[in-house]
Amino acid sequence: MKFLCLHGKGTSAEIFEMQSEGFRNLLPEHFSYEFLEGEKEVAPAPGVAKVFPGPYLSYLTDYSVGSIEEQHQFIMDIVAEEGPFDGIMGFSQGASLAASILIHHQIEKPWLPPPFRVAIFLCATYAHSRTCEDGEDVTHKVPTSELPSRRTSMDSGYSSDEDSAKDSIRVLYAKSTKARIQIPTAHLYGENDSYLHESLEVMDLCDPRLSLEFKHKGGHEVPMDTISNKKIRDIIAMTCERGETFS
Repeated sequence: MKFLCLHGKGTSAEIFEMQSEGFRNLLPEHFSYEFLEGEKEVAPAPGVAKVFPGPYLSYLTDYSVGSIEEQHQFIMDIVAEEGPFDGIMGFSQGASLAASILIHHQIEKPWLPPPFRVAIFLCATYAHSRTCEDGEDVTHKVPTSELPSRRTSMDSGYSSDEDSAKDSIRVLYAKSTKARIQIPTAHLYGENDSYLHESLEVMDLCDPRLSLEFKHKGGHEVPMDTISNKKIRDIIAMTCERGETFS
């Protein structure tokens, strides 16, 4: 089982490798993992700098339609060059991107096999749309500091209609998205995570018949305790067993 692994914002591939080491060490030895590095340097995620050295990276600096489309292409280029991958695993922003790729596949090309057979979502945040037609426009709810830089000039009349649409931010909510991710998925989240509602929203984008979940006692983090890591191992192993039927 070969996984493509996407880290969270303000961390790095190396940090995610260390964060996930506890449960990965309990999984079968033939499982392999490729950790994909984000290309944009950002501030460290809360609490990360106290534990892990930089650089601190991200796949995205904003969640606009144009940025999501660009990162989908970046990730799928890696899949084409270094795949195939059996599964995709993401933490936070990485899980958001993984969910976005998979739900867009179901929206746009449901007759084709999905790009992955299983998906592991750790503390997922909202899945965002790469098109101007899907999802709900939440641009007006986003702080100015988190908007695309071009959007500041748009208000002065220098942005085209196309730029305006590409700079919009659209969330793929389950209530307004008919498609569902049709592969086995594992959803791992903390009961004290301030993004818990977003993780549950991503879970609602998946076929419930193919979903497994585990709620740990922590927050927006990968738990380090032995009991939690064994439960995460079990959930991932069961998800991968289900994924064998999707080969």
